[in-house]
Amino acid sequence: MGRRSNLVQCQALPMRGTTNRNERGSVYDRIARRKYLLRTYAADVKHVFDICRCYRCGKLLNFFTLTVDRIVPGCKGGTYRRSNIRPACGKCNSETGGAQRRRK
Repeated sequence: MGRRSNLVQCQALPMRGTTNRNERGSVYDRIARRKYLLRTYAADVKHVFDICRCYRCGKLLNFFTLTVDRIVPGCKGGTYRRSNIRPACGKCNSETGGAQRRRK
């Protein structure tokens, strides 16, 4: 009696912007998204297939270096629909974060 428990109560931590929830879809969904971007935004390089350019810096990307960038960020309600994604290199995608580019 009178002993205090050494267990610490866990408090709910606030959610970060990046999570691995189901909104990203399964592995198959993510692979299909990358293949779609490679086909839709194909680069104008002769005799080379499955290559596209980063929307921001123009770097050539293949299936393994391509990251999917959402035009409307997830923190502002953007989804992974085909009308809301574009190809980006890892550097450009991480630099923009949740910011939207201004349209001219």
